[in-house]
Amino acid sequence: MDQVLMEKIFKALTQVVDPATGLDIVRMRVIKDLQVDEKGRVKAILQPTSPVCPLAYKVAADIKLAIKAVPGVTDVEMKVENFKDAERLEAMLKEI
Repeated sequence: MDQVLMEKIFKALTQVVDPATGLDIVRMRVIKDLQVDEKGRVKAILQPTSPVCPLAYKVAADIKLAIKAVPGVTDVEMKVENFKDAERLEAMLKEI
């Protein structure tokens, strides 16, 4: 795991703010099991704040775009847990 890249990703994620709460997603702990391999591939699990969170699509897109923008990141794969439209949200994230 690339610790420097991981720190850059966490810093980028602190800039992603949930519009409903005004808190960054790191403080909200909506990202679980963030992994970075030696080739810059990132895997993460997104757990929205509620199973019916109306802002989950926007926040998820913002998270993926923030991670992709970090220099050294080559790929981002996100899974979604505990959300009623998890499959649809995952499909949207693959298009970003």
